[in-house]
Amino acid sequence: MMFVQNLGLLIILLSLINTSYSYPEHRVAFNPRGYIEAINKICIHWYDYHQNEISSECDIPVGGPSSKTSPVWSIGYKLSIHTESGTAHNGPFFWWDGWVNGIYCNDIHIHLKDGGFVIKESFKLAIVYDKCFWE
Repeated sequence: MMFVQNLGLLIILLSLINTSYSYPEHRVAFNPRGYIEAINKICIHWYDYHQNEISSECDIPVGGPSSKTSPVWSIGYKLSIHTESGTAHNGPFFWWDGWVNGIYCNDIHIHLKDGGFVIKESFKLAIVYDKCFWE
């Protein structure tokens, strides 16, 4: 019985430790361009330090540059671009505790391929400390 009580106490302590760890906030910038009419939505998926996707935000504007600030518990992100022809994923990208104050610039270029029958997504990621090239 004592073992079960100690195990329960250990689980509670470990869960408290796990939820209290935080990382510096990072800014993730987006620049959707090109054939953006094909984009239904753009989502960012935030990862915790177990590399599990914990939350998503799908309110990224398609019509111009924007950015999001990471939650303090996040160690990285993944993008998903939802288009007429399917969903493309880019990432995940993990910062852990590196690149503090860095901006993750995601240049998202949507263009037609093969006479317009296939939509191709091109991603270009740069980490900068001033501003993204489109800002």
